[in-house]
Amino acid sequence: MALGCAGAALVAAGCGLTSTKTVTTTVTKTVTRTVTNTITTSGASNACTAHDLTATFQVLPGSAGAGNIVYTLKVTNAAQAACTVHGAPDITFLDAAGNAMPAHVSPSGGPGAVVALQPGDSATSQVRFSPDVDPCDPGTATTLNVAFPGNSVLETKINPVTRLCGAGSLQPGAFSGAN
Repeated sequence: MALGCAGAALVAAGCGLTSTKTVTTTVTKTVTRTVTNTITTSGASNACTAHDLTATFQVLPGSAGAGNIVYTLKVTNAAQAACTVHGAPDITFLDAAGNAMPAHVSPSGGPGAVVALQPGDSATSQVRFSPDVDPCDPGTATTLNVAFPGNSVLETKINPVTRLCGAGSLQPGAFSGAN
């Protein structure tokens, strides 16, 4: 009789009366990466003022597309001593009569690093905006004013002059070293 029960159990097992269970386990790993940036100021601890600098504001060749264009603001230390710039520049566009043009400035790229400028060194900021997206403001921007510490303002010509459109949406990036 024991053999009969064992045989019946084997037949029942072969007939699909057993159940199989599949278990899927998902493992999630979190990786944390710490980045440390060391900034060497080369003895330049004082912030540049407009009186220390010269500037150019020129279109970045090949940057026009999809209604946007990028200009490069380049500032050069013309003083006899080192100084620093950092962050996105505080800019204002002026028309030919010297009037400020409306603009909505949204700095991009975070606060940026401190850039030490020895005499003759330069730093750049890329400024993206939409000169061809209607509606456009009346007038043409011919001059760029850049505010620096000590209430000093550096003025430079825009090359080539441009219209401000799309409600004057401007995105200046943080200064970076150019030399």
